[in-house]
Amino acid sequence: MGGIVVHNSIYRWRGADWRNVQRFEADFPDAQVILLEQNYRSRQNILDAAMSVIDRAQHRRKKKLHTERGAGEKIFFYEAPDDYAEASFVVDTIAQLVASKQLEPGDCAVMYRTNAMSRLLEEAFLAARLPYRLVGAQRFYGRREVKDIISFLRLIHNPADEASLDRVINVPKRGIGDKALSTLHMAARQANLSAGTVLLDLARGSASPFWDQFTGRAALPLADFGATLANWKAAAPALTVPELFDRIVNDLNYKDYIDDQSEEGKDRWENVQELKRLANEYATRTLEEFLENIALVSDQDTIAEGNVPTLLTLHAAKGLEFGAVFIVGLDDGILPHSRSFDEPEAMEEERRLFYVGITRAKDRLYLLRAVQRGGRGYSEEQLPSRYLDDLPADLIQGRSRTGRSLRPRETHTTWARPSEPRAARVVETRFRAGTRVQHAAWGEGIVLDSRIDGDDELVDVVFESVGIKRLAASLANLKIV
Repeated sequence: MGGIVVHNSIYRWRGADWRNVQRFEADFPDAQVILLEQNYRSRQNILDAAMSVIDRAQHRRKKKLHTERGAGEKIFFYEAPDDYAEASFVVDTIAQLVASKQLEPGDCAVMYRTNAMSRLLEEAFLAARLPYRLVGAQRFYGRREVKDIISFLRLIHNPADEASLDRVINVPKRGIGDKALSTLHMAARQANLSAGTVLLDLARGSASPFWDQFTGRAALPLADFGATLANWKAAAPALTVPELFDRIVNDLNYKDYIDDQSEEGKDRWENVQELKRLANEYATRTLEEFLENIALVSDQDTIAEGNVPTLLTLHAAKGLEFGAVFIVGLDDGILPHSRSFDEPEAMEEERRLFYVGITRAKDRLYLLRAVQRGGRGYSEEQLPSRYLDDLPADLIQGRSRTGRSLRPRETHTTWARPSEPRAARVVETRFRAGTRVQHAAWGEGIVLDSRIDGDDELVDVVFESVGIKRLAASLANLKIV
């Protein structure tokens, strides 16, 4: 009898185990091994990059992937000064590829290690007024844990916000049932008050005129939450936004509530931390300004289906393919994730994730990292992903905005220097302040500033359609009007 065994599973969390193939070969020593090495999706440069990453995986049979699609373009690497610039580069590059008719919007995908990383990308697409779609996740501001924290903050700012009150009155579980909540709203309507005002008054206990409207012990958990809300509201004027954020999370023991130590729980907690990074940027501004900004961003609906760029995690990417793939967050601690550092098998899984992301690209691959990450004013310097060192320098083009090598090691790839001869250095700016220019996607704009950076000219332009953009002249194809 004969049979076929296919080695196609790659993720440990989906049941993949390299030992299965080894056991099969040991149990059936006469079995013939056939390596499927021809690839019909990607260009050869992309395949070579992918194999340079996965060949360093342990316990893996080495293959030599080849294609008849040609070498294709080199892989483009971009080291952004911070994570905001990283997101802007992605959106600007996609807009330019689409405007120049090199790709359709739906041919582009942006991939990242954790769901929390979608926030800045979503906001960059929103700022550019470009639609996108998310695969396998809700948009950032629609995620349960993000909505919880925002609702607590809104309730502190305005206790009359009944939508926020109804969302979090039993978060975490505090024994407030539907009947007690219904009684709270009924008491508020009868007194011509908001439910939040009645809740705060219940913090006075039996001295509250509303106390006797609740049967049994139903008023106790309401009074307890009312007292907590009253304390937050009293403390808020003396606290910065990030301090108030921490006060809420700590008082509620919210981390233990949301993070059950599963992968999903850890992702939920990372979303809370990402929201905190945004709060850090409002350390010198008011809670009202913070909430107004969130309302402005979260109320916009640019999530669409059809011919639009796709945002997704690397875990969700298997089986998909795109003309151009952008992999962001190539910093140690993100990819590979810091949770995997002490577990060899988990580190192997991180390597496989990167490999899968690379091999989703058919024609163009962009690899990005940020020198500073974590929010304006609270950024921390990042080390480049160790996986970048695995990529042959002759497959890479691009530049570093810092003009330095990317990883302080004895052996490293110098991504800051392209491997092929450079064009002659730009020594004079072409665009001057006040010059009117035309962009293929964003229409007419006015140059605000221009400067030489490395071998390129960086141009700050204000467009009526999308506001201020910083563009690399070599990529933007700006035309002077």
